[in-house]
Amino acid sequence: MKSGPDKPPGNRRQLSREVDLHLKSGYNGKDAVMRQLARVRGEMDNALRTGIREIIFIHGVGSGKLKVELRRMIAEHYPSCSYHDASFAAYGYGAATVVEIKN
Repeated sequence: MKSGPDKPPGNRRQLSREVDLHLKSGYNGKDAVMRQLARVRGEMDNALRTGIREIIFIHGVGSGKLKVELRRMIAEHYPSCSYHDASFAAYGYGAATVVEIKN
C-alpha cells in the first residue's frame, strides 16, 4: 500500500525551463535591456552546460525591443540554437520566445 505519490529520481535532468525577464520597477531604457540580455546569456550558457533542451523566455509585448535583441543574440552567439514564438494559448501575443537548445 502506497502512502504518497512517487518522487521522481533525484538525478532526473530538467529538459525545459521558463524564465521571466520582467524587471522590478526602477529599471528602464537601455539599462533594463542590457540587464535582461545578461540574464538571457546566463540562462543560455547554463542550458548548454547542463543539457536543458528548451527555454521559454517571457519578455512581454512592450515596444518589442527586448524580443528583437533576444533573437539577435541567439542568432549571433548561439547559431546551433533556434527560436520561435511561444504558444498563443499559453502566453498570448508576442509575449514569449521559445529557444530550442542544440549542442
